[in-house]
Amino acid sequence: MSINHVILSGNLGANSELRYTKSGTPILTFSLAVNDRVPNGDGTWGDYTNWPDCSMFGKRAEALAPYLTKGVKVTVSGRVRTHTYQKDGQNLKRWEIRVENVELMQVKREQQSAYAQPAEQAQPIATSPAPDVYDEDIPF
Repeated sequence: MSINHVILSGNLGANSELRYTKSGTPILTFSLAVNDRVPNGDGTWGDYTNWPDCSMFGKRAEALAPYLTKGVKVTVSGRVRTHTYQKDGQNLKRWEIRVENVELMQVKREQQSAYAQPAEQAQPIATSPAPDVYDEDIPF
């Protein structure tokens, strides 16, 4: 039995890039800065940053593109895919994460304000008076 499932949490290193295949399928690509604590040679600890490449396909990729901008913290889950290719006569291998789920852990303030409803347009919520509750109405 094999398991190919990965969960990563980190910050986008740059704005995501939305492209389309010849058939019109949306492809969203981005790199994720995932820090790992490692010991330094002098007994202290430091951060080592991994930069996995991530890709998403379909309508969800298209919908998430405006939110996946540089610095935004996300958690992604998906599968590892390996691509082999040749460059200058050498066989090379590239790993990427095929993202299936994205959770926005933080959205930049300017994105939040762009989607917030201005206070003067907000509609009051109709509320009904709270019902009277007596001790004998509680079954325990």
